[in-house]
Amino acid sequence: MNQTHSRYCSALLAGLLASSCGVPQTNVANSEDRAQSIPATEGIKVSDTSLPINQRFKNLDEYLGWLRLTQAPVDGAWYKQIRPGVYELQTGNLRVLGAEGEKKKTFTREELERKFGFRS
Repeated sequence: MNQTHSRYCSALLAGLLASSCGVPQTNVANSEDRAQSIPATEGIKVSDTSLPINQRFKNLDEYLGWLRLTQAPVDGAWYKQIRPGVYELQTGNLRVLGAEGEKKKTFTREELERKFGFRS
């Protein structure tokens, strides 16, 4: 390949890249135009630790789902359903239950509902 052809290809490629950067994409939705599906007050309510759990979440399932989403990835405590109506406390890598004689902790749905104030 000669030097003139190489410069031409480089200039052409540079021109194509520069022009494509200035072209707006018409198939991408503008995030400012889209309404949020969850009201802003819901997020504030969930993160307001001064409120009891039963006031921050609609029911036990919503709370357990939130724990799984927020605590499992960071090795926090959450509850895993091991069979219908029975949940096992998951402690992550920070404290492994069942190791060195420590018994795994299981709870019935009713126990968790009482513990977190969803049932009296």
